[in-house]
Amino acid sequence: MKKLIAIVLIVALCAFSVFASGNQESAPAKSDKKVTLTIWNSSQTTADFYNEVVTPAFLAQHPEVEKVEVLYTPIADFVKKLAVVLPAGDVPDLMEIEDSWATPYVTAGYFEENTKELDAILGQMMPEFTQCITYNGKHYGVPSAPFHELFYWNLDMLKEAGYDYIPDTWDEVVEAAIKMTKRDETGKIDVSGFSMRLGGNPSGTTQKFWVLALLGNGVDIVEESKTQPGKYHAGFDNEGGYAALKQYIDLLYKYKVDDFASVKDTAAFAQGKTAINMREASSSNSIKTQGPNINWTTSIMPKGNVQRATFLITLNWYVPKDGKNKDLAREYIKLATSREMFDLQVSERAALNPYKDADKTKGLDERLVPSFAFPEDLKCYTVPVLNAYDSCQVRVGEALPNVFANESLLDNPEGIKAEIHKLAEIVNDALKEYDEYAE
Repeated sequence: MKKLIAIVLIVALCAFSVFASGNQESAPAKSDKKVTLTIWNSSQTTADFYNEVVTPAFLAQHPEVEKVEVLYTPIADFVKKLAVVLPAGDVPDLMEIEDSWATPYVTAGYFEENTKELDAILGQMMPEFTQCITYNGKHYGVPSAPFHELFYWNLDMLKEAGYDYIPDTWDEVVEAAIKMTKRDETGKIDVSGFSMRLGGNPSGTTQKFWVLALLGNGVDIVEESKTQPGKYHAGFDNEGGYAALKQYIDLLYKYKVDDFASVKDTAAFAQGKTAINMREASSSNSIKTQGPNINWTTSIMPKGNVQRATFLITLNWYVPKDGKNKDLAREYIKLATSREMFDLQVSERAALNPYKDADKTKGLDERLVPSFAFPEDLKCYTVPVLNAYDSCQVRVGEALPNVFANESLLDNPEGIKAEIHKLAEIVNDALKEYDEYAE
């Protein structure tokens, strides 16, 4: 049955009514006129979840609402749309936007500050999520669909390589990837040992380099100035950044566990064309559909050369200042971010439950459980509210493929340091454009 939603919704509605009554501001005024609540987002899976699960419950609670329209737009077009519609005021009632994409519009004043009710919900969530929605001491938005980076492992390939355990340090990962890389009779890689993000969506390329290499080596994309708080500079023009880029170059040209021609990412894993893939948990749904016979499990990010780390990125709910139905939009947020709805998101979408006291493995596919049991040594990073941050990600992501393709960087410390410096200058230049730079 479509996920036994009907039964669960009844439970969710009852539980939510208790939740909502405990910390209630004035409820939105009722009207005889039926309204349509409009929502825009860039995630098909969350749009489906809202249409199938949240909206039916919302309509049952709010008979004054005739319908809820969720308009999904692919990421590239959605980002362009934001730049046009928000300044023009041609907005929906509610928007779901990835944290760094929303920042310029938060700082420009296009979204409503959280009400006390929404802040009360936020206060029950992991404190890391507060950073990406706080500006000038005020909160704008509530996490709607958090996710983190993790490792997927092909268990049959691991076993064939002689492993009866999941490698847990970066050195162990590299050793396993070398053993699991397979080539055809011409020497071309047929199955990569590790599927590397070497291009494609620029932000995604940067994010993968960020969490796999930069964070594991103890450095971040930006770091705050010690002399001018609130200003930033590139955080990786140093030994940590050098080690991060060397890590990628060595994987490609010394250990040769992947190349530019190989099938990539989730598609590769689902086809049995890679042994290890780094991705968020929601890609497990594609693996189940596209590769039902793949024997897999997951793990938390391995311990890098300096630390074990991952990022926490989230789509957030934002209420536009020019929206027509702000009270109802907030009611939708309250329902969509209730504990009951996040329990369903975990089971249906493999989302990360943001509530501090939640069992983050409850309802998960058992193969995902190891990657949701956060160990004490895992350091979690989120993005700061910087106007330049998205530009930093995009510009670095546009430059990285050419850097990765430069085989002359192998065993070339000075060359690697020079490339890292160039990438850092890209970040610094973006920060300077937004007057957010300081040493």
